[in-house]
Amino acid sequence: MVRRFLLGILWSVAIYFGACFFVGAVAGAVASAYDPGHATTAGMEAGVIAVASIRLYLIFGAFFVGTAGTMIGFLPGGRAKPDTVTLGNTSPLDV
Repeated sequence: MVRRFLLGILWSVAIYFGACFFVGAVAGAVASAYDPGHATTAGMEAGVIAVASIRLYLIFGAFFVGTAGTMIGFLPGGRAKPDTVTLGNTSPLDV
């Protein structure tokens, strides 16, 4: 249980950085399309402002998705290991 929770925290960090990257990239692309002369500067500024304005939503959303997804087994590493069953002697020869 604790291992899955810690794995959920790791997933949360990965989801948070991925969401920040996605939001910043979309905002930067839109801003650079409106100002092609200063595309790099406008894109970076827009990306920083967009991520900063919704940072709390990204943090709590990533925490919820990462921990809940791992606990219910939706994300990789969250499923419990299957029980092993001893099959006994499966040889066709009676020795």
